Amino acid sequence: MKSTSHSSVTFPPASLAELRKLPSLLKRGELKLPMGKRLLVALCVMLDDPRLVATHSITELAQVTAVSPASLTRLAKLLGFKGFVQFQSLFRHALSEPGRYYSAQASALVNPSEELSPEHRIRQHLEHQVENLAQSANQLSEQNLRQAAELLVKARRVRISGRRQSYGLAAIFSYMLGLIREQVSVVGSSGEGQAQALAELGSRDLLVMFGSEPYSRDSVMLAQVANQLQLPLLTLTDSHHSPLAQLADCSLISRNDSALYTNSMVATQFLAETLLLQTARLLGSRAVERLSHREELISRLNDEF
Repeated sequence: MKSTSHSSVTFPPASLAELRKLPSLLKRGELKLPMGKRLLVALCVMLDDPRLVATHSITELAQVTAVSPASLTRLAKLLGFKGFVQFQSLFRHALSEPGRYYSAQASALVNPSEELSPEHRIRQHLEHQVENLAQSANQLSEQNLRQAAELLVKARRVRISGRRQSYGLAAIFSYMLGLIREQVSVVGSSGEGQAQALAELGSRDLLVMFGSEPYSRDSVMLAQVANQLQLPLLTLTDSHHSPLAQLADCSLISRNDSALYTNSMVATQFLAETLLLQTARLLGSRAVERLSHREELISRLNDEF
């Protein structure tokens, strides 16, 4: 079948990361496919646990996903694959081969399909980020934002985690949240491991996690253990079907599409700041008092020029 494209997805999807974009596009109406609700649910089940597809026969997978083998074949063809075998090979490849997310992004960057002037590239990048911000804002509901902010306000202690590039987001968020409330820190910042961080948390505390495709195995394992311990979990991630969002009590979803050779953090930082704004509003005078105390200490240390 000839490959076609729609929005940011190519048919058939070239990677599991591309395939993960589909449910959100379908639910927002940005992509139209003749796919019923049961088939969409089945796809979400498979994306939540890729090993199911990689290790099960079509008959076994049909039982797990509660659809018929014929429906799974139909789904594969709807997505542009020749059949279930090719669809399954995408999952097997994703689980068996080393990740090529960064090098694939860089390859497209240094070998462009068309030559553009620097000015045009700047404009193109700006337009892409504006679209990411707009899409992220559009799918953020008032109820979801308030729920996330209330978790931050009510928690006794807040621990924030992010691996690789997401560690930077976690550190910035920790600093900014620490300005308006107490008992905030980044997991691993003082040399303790993830186990020590989890050991300190209980049902009255909160774990906040940042993470996007390609997901860190350490982050997913941390979220899984936190879920098993029934610790409250708030995630800022890139899909409702990311392994982090599936384990969270509340998730804020950002769109991170970009020509950048690594994940774009603009939309995620926008959501983080939006969440901090709402948190400060809910804290009210407590946030002001905390900031005033910080200003007094800065003044005593003569730490502002």
